[in-house]
Amino acid sequence: MRVGQARKRDANEPMIVDALKKAGVRVTKASIEGFPDLICYKSTHGVQLLEVKAPDGKLTPAQVKHTAEGWPVVIVRSPADALAVFGVTQ
Repeated sequence: MRVGQARKRDANEPMIVDALKKAGVRVTKASIEGFPDLICYKSTHGVQLLEVKAPDGKLTPAQVKHTAEGWPVVIVRSPADALAVFGVTQ
């Protein structure tokens, strides 16, 4: 990725972020190559790193490297997936 070039965001990300925020989760978007898309915090669950993927999306080589290094990343594909990380059901 070139300097100043924006990372491509998955189309389902805004719905996921909206659902998390409505559930009281603090959400920050990350834009570092290979790092998970969302840094999330809720007092009952601490910090969670979420990687948003489309239903058929796969991890990039940089993302595979981060997870192999031990980063605790949860892959989410829908608002329900993301809410489940924080024990919330729809």
